[in-house]
Amino acid sequence: MEPMTVTTSVVGPEEFDRNAPRICGVCGDKATGFHFNAMTCEGCKGFFRRSMKRKASFTCPFNGSCTITKDNRRHCQACRLKRCIDIGMMKEFILTDEEVQRKKDMIIKRKEEEAAREAMRPRLNEEQARIISSLVEAHHKTYDASYSDFSRFRVSSVQSFSLHQNHSVDTKMNFNSLLMMYQDGASSPDSNEEDTKLSMLPHLADLVSYSIQKVIGFAKMIPGFRELTAEDQIALLKSSAIEIIMLRSNQSFSLEDMSWSCGGPDFKYCITDVTKGWFASHLSQCCSETAELHCIST
Repeated sequence: MEPMTVTTSVVGPEEFDRNAPRICGVCGDKATGFHFNAMTCEGCKGFFRRSMKRKASFTCPFNGSCTITKDNRRHCQACRLKRCIDIGMMKEFILTDEEVQRKKDMIIKRKEEEAAREAMRPRLNEEQARIISSLVEAHHKTYDASYSDFSRFRVSSVQSFSLHQNHSVDTKMNFNSLLMMYQDGASSPDSNEEDTKLSMLPHLADLVSYSIQKVIGFAKMIPGFRELTAEDQIALLKSSAIEIIMLRSNQSFSLEDMSWSCGGPDFKYCITDVTKGWFASHLSQCCSETAELHCIST
């Protein structure tokens, strides 16, 4: 076992300032902290402890006013000890042999407890680590954090419909505005076939189809998924596609304004937008049907 050093170091204000120089108040050497109530180096700390425990009495061979430095601190023990006391080092802070032993025992016990806790901490085996690595890689390969593909979704017809209804054109094309346009067009008795086309459906259809394709691509990269029958693959995708989409969408969710920002202000969706009307009641069925179609086609 490696030798253990026990010290009675007092934390002073300088300990919290890492940029402040630490200079031994006795000899000017590099200090290691507060020892026995003063900032000192390891050498002067040990000298003071030994001197106090031996109750040593030193005599200066000169005039009793030697300047103590790193280089000459061994030359005059009397002036060195006097300097220790002058800067505030106190013998009351020195531990007895019994106290030192108790402190050593406490340190050993604490290290053993930490080692025991570390040993009990669950760890991934090689296979688990490999699977997690595969899942992370699959996610990165099937999730475009730049949302560059969103620019290909159909939104121009909705903008035209907004102008047709004499509404101001808002660059924030969110689900709520799309939903209102769709409901207005569907509920108006004067709406014609052209108005129906100018609804939220094209944008949502592209968004859902794109999301499902990415989830299927992710699933096919999961170890063992391709070994399942087509029926089982479809069943798994039907039951979990919407949850996976929601989990993946958290990467673009902001708590500041409770919205999903998918690449810019043109594709920003509020949290209430995805829980209203047609979209909320039909999304799950749409996801299931889309998943089955993509699995059959691939």
